Amino acid sequence: MNENTSNSIVIEAVRKAVATESHFFAYRLPGEREMHFGAQIIDQHTPMGFFIRPFRESADSPTTYISAQFDAAKFLRLSSASLTRRNMHKVTNTATRREQYMEQASSLIERMRRGELHKVVLSRTICGKCGDTDWASVFAALEAGNPNAFVFIFNTEVTGMWIGASPERYLSYTGRQIHTMALAGTRPAGTAGAWGEKEIEEQRMVADYIEELLNRLGIKHSTSETHSRVAGNVEHLCTEFTGEVSNMSQVDKMQNMLHPTPALAGLPTKAAIGLIEATEKHHRRYYGGYIGPIDFRGNFNYFVNLRSLEFDKENYCLYAGGGLTVDSIAEQEWIETEQKSRLLLNLIQG
Repeated sequence: MNENTSNSIVIEAVRKAVATESHFFAYRLPGEREMHFGAQIIDQHTPMGFFIRPFRESADSPTTYISAQFDAAKFLRLSSASLTRRNMHKVTNTATRREQYMEQASSLIERMRRGELHKVVLSRTICGKCGDTDWASVFAALEAGNPNAFVFIFNTEVTGMWIGASPERYLSYTGRQIHTMALAGTRPAGTAGAWGEKEIEEQRMVADYIEELLNRLGIKHSTSETHSRVAGNVEHLCTEFTGEVSNMSQVDKMQNMLHPTPALAGLPTKAAIGLIEATEKHHRRYYGGYIGPIDFRGNFNYFVNLRSLEFDKENYCLYAGGGLTVDSIAEQEWIETEQKSRLLLNLIQG
């Protein structure tokens, strides 16, 4: 079976899984073309599957896992009538008003100017009606238009349905080697000239944090040059890290200590999270957490859940955020969230 045929089968499996509200996942890794699909039909764990961690764990947003019990071809052979129809999670957040965001951003910027913290990531929500959106086609369009992103769609009873194209690798582990990145700073893709000081400083904070964490855990590593990384209609500053681990304890500690990343929370992390939860009127749920596949050997590819939205049969809620520093201007930060949202909005609004 060639790649195009295989991907077509995945798209059809996604369409059926959304229609039947099945527990499923589908994704395509950055730089690859092959799509992957898995569905869980019975309550039984398998070592291969899809891991989902929220921004902050709570009773209604727990860490969860989807077992890869059926691939796309086998799932399509199942009778739709035989699939247990589940209670699909409903979208409950409402849209962030512009004046509300401006007030929040201005207040946080002022607190940083008083020296209370260095960076905080403020997010907003864009919500609307999705009607008869063909989410399988949206997934296919995201895959085709975002070769450098982790393109995904998944559903469980507790998480609800999510779809997105994340440009940010959280942490990958394969054969004693780990990979992560510091991705921050945003401008329209293809912007000429040097990056601004605000964006350079914002990204440097994240890179320094990851470097310090790797050193603290005793992980020998190499660091790439900081470069521009295109993500749809915007681009970011990116520094990549590759490390050699001597035991799984280092991997486990890195996975837990890195979350939530400074690119989605801020610095110092604890203070930033406290301000986020006191300021934002919406519940982030799985936005800003991390997601991705894990295989039977324990190798995994996890990515930050961003450039994403959650949806049900009637409504969607898109999440967009940006890093605020002492040099931020609230109006420009609002524009940045508009730019980050445009890719997905264009696909669902036509």
